[in-house]
Amino acid sequence: MGEQMPDADLAAVQNPYTPPAQLADIAARRSDLHPLLLSHPGCYPALREWISQVNPAARPIPAEGYPVPAGSYPISTGAPLPPPRRSRVGCFLIGCGGMALVALVVVGVFVAGAVLSTPGGDSDPGPDAGAPVTGDPASAFEAERTRFYDLAAQLDGNPVAPLVTRTAEFERLEKSMAAPGITDERAAQLAQSAQTAREELEQRIADAEARRTNASGSVTEGIVDEAGAGFIDIAWDAATACATSQNTDEGRFTAGCVSEDPLAVHLAPEDQLPGDMGMRVVVLHELTHLYQRADSDAHPDGVSRATQLVDQGYFQGSSESMADCYALTYLDQWTLTFENRTMGYGYVCGEEERGLIRRWAAEVNAPLP
Repeated sequence: MGEQMPDADLAAVQNPYTPPAQLADIAARRSDLHPLLLSHPGCYPALREWISQVNPAARPIPAEGYPVPAGSYPISTGAPLPPPRRSRVGCFLIGCGGMALVALVVVGVFVAGAVLSTPGGDSDPGPDAGAPVTGDPASAFEAERTRFYDLAAQLDGNPVAPLVTRTAEFERLEKSMAAPGITDERAAQLAQSAQTAREELEQRIADAEARRTNASGSVTEGIVDEAGAGFIDIAWDAATACATSQNTDEGRFTAGCVSEDPLAVHLAPEDQLPGDMGMRVVVLHELTHLYQRADSDAHPDGVSRATQLVDQGYFQGSSESMADCYALTYLDQWTLTFENRTMGYGYVCGEEERGLIRRWAAEVNAPLP
């Protein structure tokens, strides 16, 4: 009997960082994987609805290796939280991992952003996506395409550019527009979707310009603004925006998480974190999760470099330990204990893994001193 070939689609569905566009492609080809797809963090509402229509019997089945879907390490009692110093950013929690020991935890949470396409690469939001397109649909689409990529070019070199521009989703619109035998009605829908994508990107760029000043004057906001040039928001609302820990009896608390739509870092108030170095570790750990997700979105048809490193066993095979290693490398620190409180997973990476972090950071444009 010959050796069984690995199932690349199954591996992708079991990887929580597989981008939505790839999930849609798998869903169109592999009905046997629909139950696992329904359990995937990146399975967006339109894809869920499509699966339920074409395969009503499919029910979610948790995939082996997914992160624990609730905060493993919550927040201890402390002073009442002040209101966010920026406009409130909420998030829909779909999965998280923790950063903790003794009394502190950072939870990494990703939110699957809305996508512009549905299974088969031949669908999109449809008639409700923006104002109706007038004139020749092909010309209208090409005009929007040019404007979209001119805007996207403004984010060249930004580590979260794939999450902001959502270029992979726009490329699916291009693929659909180039399909042979496309009808005028279908072309008009795609031109309308392209217009919506361009308008949304325009708005995200305008919002970023308004956020580029460190309004609070805080250490954490300064790091976030420097990292994302205003495209990453920040709020000090971890107690409400992040998953609640199940281990409060151990004195642990949730110090942070991230959301993708809106793109934001959610932290505990700085006075609840262990000093200057501790708050820097927390925010850098969380920013790493956004860089990891951006890395994944930049490879919609393959595996991201971050996932490759983790799958090869580096960083103890954990994206959370990789986030710790990025923070330690950035700060040139060799401990996760600050002011008698230990953070992270108890794993301090060595020189080899720090070298891998430096190379990965250069590839994804993540800042390192």
